[in-house]
Amino acid sequence: MPYSVMIWLVDAENGNSTEADSGRDNDGQAGVTAPPRFSHLAYGLYDDRQELREALARLTNELGEKGVVRVEHGSRTFLVPTERVHYVVAEEVERPVDRSE
Repeated sequence: MPYSVMIWLVDAENGNSTEADSGRDNDGQAGVTAPPRFSHLAYGLYDDRQELREALARLTNELGEKGVVRVEHGSRTFLVPTERVHYVVAEEVERPVDRSE
């Protein structure tokens, strides 16, 4: 059975907001657009428990030593500072391909 790993982030709206954050509404006027804030990110989908354990070990290493978690989605790479990670969830999931008809 496959497993999904999600990273839930500290609430950016209620966390330490800065004056720069309060000016986000005016960013478009300066030619800068900012994406919406994320509450969580999918870290990955793993086919079995062994892959899940390896992924969680990598994630634990990134959280403990590097100070940043690297999350890749297609052509995008997110670098999340460890202080923004609230918790990590691994869950068994069912994909449409796994359903027996």
